[in-house]
Amino acid sequence: LAAPLRQQGEFVGGLFARRSEVRPFTPAQIKLLETFADQAVIAIENVRLFNELKESLEQQTATSEILGVIASSPTDIQPVLDTVTSRATRLCDATDAVIIRLDGSRFFLAAHSGIHETVPPGSPMPFGRGLPAGRAVLDRTTVVVPDLAEAVKSEFPETKAMQQRYGYRSVAATPLLREGSAVGALVVMRTEVRPFTDKQIALLKTFADQAVIAIENVRLFKELQERNAELREALEHQTATSEVLGIISRSPTDVQPVLDAIVESAAKVCGIDDVVLRLREGNANVVRAHFGSVPIIAGREAISIDELQLRWVREHGTLHVPDVHTQRNDFPTLGSRPDARSRTFLIVPLRQQGEFIGTLNARRIEARPFTPAQIKLLETFADQAVIAIENIRLFNELKESLEQQTATSKILGVIASSPTDIQPVLDVVAETAARLCEAKDALIYRNIDNFAQIVAKYGSIPVPMDPLRITRGFVGGRAMIDRHTIHVHDVLAEIDAEYPDARPHQQVAGSRTVLGTPLLRQGEPIGSIVIRRTEARPFTEKHIKLLETFADQAVIAIENVRLFQELGERNAELREALEHQTATAEVLGIISRSPTDVQPVLDAIVESAARVCGVDDVMLRLRERESMVARAHFGPISIPAGRVAMSIDGPWFRWIREHGTLHVADARAAQNEFPGLGIASGFRSYLSTPLRLHDEFIGELEARRLEVRPFTPAQIKLLETFADQAVIALENVRLFQELKEALEQQTATSEILGVIASSPTDLQPILDVIVRNAA
Repeated sequence: LAAPLRQQGEFVGGLFARRSEVRPFTPAQIKLLETFADQAVIAIENVRLFNELKESLEQQTATSEILGVIASSPTDIQPVLDTVTSRATRLCDATDAVIIRLDGSRFFLAAHSGIHETVPPGSPMPFGRGLPAGRAVLDRTTVVVPDLAEAVKSEFPETKAMQQRYGYRSVAATPLLREGSAVGALVVMRTEVRPFTDKQIALLKTFADQAVIAIENVRLFKELQERNAELREALEHQTATSEVLGIISRSPTDVQPVLDAIVESAAKVCGIDDVVLRLREGNANVVRAHFGSVPIIAGREAISIDELQLRWVREHGTLHVPDVHTQRNDFPTLGSRPDARSRTFLIVPLRQQGEFIGTLNARRIEARPFTPAQIKLLETFADQAVIAIENIRLFNELKESLEQQTATSKILGVIASSPTDIQPVLDVVAETAARLCEAKDALIYRNIDNFAQIVAKYGSIPVPMDPLRITRGFVGGRAMIDRHTIHVHDVLAEIDAEYPDARPHQQVAGSRTVLGTPLLRQGEPIGSIVIRRTEARPFTEKHIKLLETFADQAVIAIENVRLFQELGERNAELREALEHQTATAEVLGIISRSPTDVQPVLDAIVESAARVCGVDDVMLRLRERESMVARAHFGPISIPAGRVAMSIDGPWFRWIREHGTLHVADARAAQNEFPGLGIASGFRSYLSTPLRLHDEFIGELEARRLEVRPFTPAQIKLLETFADQAVIALENVRLFQELKEALEQQTATSEILGVIASSPTDLQPILDVIVRNAA
């Protein structure tokens, strides 16, 4: 009796029952045998499923173990590769497994597991298509060799020595692929001819993928660590530069705290033993700030800018010397002295508007080159030092400009308020000249019948008041005769030969340095202004220029008074000129009293123009981008809706931009040339004069009359003067705002300096005033 064994409909065997005598099986026995056959099939399937489940469990366990090693070893690849080869050996039923990494065109052993001893990990190995691993890498595919002993004869001749030494027969190699590129191979071997199954090959590929994941994880982790280190370094650098910028903003008048902070920050952040900042003074580079343990060699506080390394820096830029011992021939004086212990040097130039003004020097005792990031940071510190130096220079210039502008405004104010009396103007000119030029006193002479008469004096030095005949024998007289500024650095050295007439004044005053400039009206000397110092200290070019400006202002005041006094003796035309002068003087007065707000000046201009010139209506417009906007208006003629802001491309605006003042005697008669002029507002006679600042068109002043009554030349001239005054007012407000900011900073600084001077032994008042002003 035979019953078939069927698994999922497929014949897999049979169950046979036999008897030695002829005794047929009963239907019940046949049925029972078929049942036994079904149970045999169930048992076979159970065993197969169990074995598959066992293999799957082993593979899953191996995968989990490898993943666990990957997770626990983010920076070290070796434990992962060792685990992969160990599990590949066991689960693929191999005698040996190796992982080979690719380095350029060469293999090296990365991991090994098995019964044979191989070369140590990291050892170089041959590479090429004559090796299963080499072919797997080159072709980027799995290579299966059923019997290596046969394959060495044709396919893999380069493995002959290895095959004979270890007796390998069946081999499988799969590449380690990262983004399609092979970075190595995983190879399993057996010493018997027993080809690896498809399941084992698939498992081998899984292990290869896990090895690649581990390699990539380690690479990415290391890159992340390096990137984090770079970010930390960049953050430290950014913090250091921000701190220096903070000190720059808190120290607008004193550069030393900035220089001290720069050398300290550079040394600490870059791990430098010593940092020195030098500034150029003439032909020497002088130490201005130092931080660190390396002493400055005696006699080297100031070094010539012609030393070889400084010439190199001036011509080429940053100089980095990793080790002076190896570059002694290039820079023989660098670190050459017996007590100079530094080995590594970095010298960064300080440049201001392209000019070499100093260096930032970093020194290390041991030979430890600077990194590119450190070099860049030190160059940034050098730039910050230049910014701080430039800020101080600009602050001082702004301070001087503020003082000069204030003095000029004061003098103009006195001129405006004293149109008939010259004395107040001359007094304030003498006072301002002495104070701003740092002189001991100031004298203003007038030329009266060829005698120099002192008409204004400021200062404590006594001086004879008797008139002096104008000669070249004293500075004030020579300035008038020669018609140019005279600067005597030391009058004692020249008094006998050049200035004998000045001896009585010099003996009384003890003056040493004297500066005089003439008061010239239409090229003719009408006097001179002289300032003196009791020590031999020449005046600067700025002082000379400033004194010449004060002389011009004195001449303007004298001329104004002369003209004003002549007005009372002249005819109606001159009385009109007087009214015009008064009007402009009033506007000047408003300008001097309103340095921060231009609107009162503009309002006064349109009102004065309307009143003095007998104009029905005056309007002042200012340019705002491509529009002309009404900013001041006086008179009964309304501004139609939509005409407050007008395009600058209107025909009359274009005309005055290109040609200057526009005078239209009758707007109706000029419609062909200027269509629309006066139509909306009903005016007839029209005058418009442009406002120009540095030759740029910024607005216009227009006067309108309801009847046809053309403007006179004097009225046109006056309106042009009012336009000029509007421009002056606009510019003064802008300058005053700038100077006001500078004055506030200077006032705070002066207060702090005053407390420092008055409290040399007590730090607390100084700190209190500093924090109060900072707040």
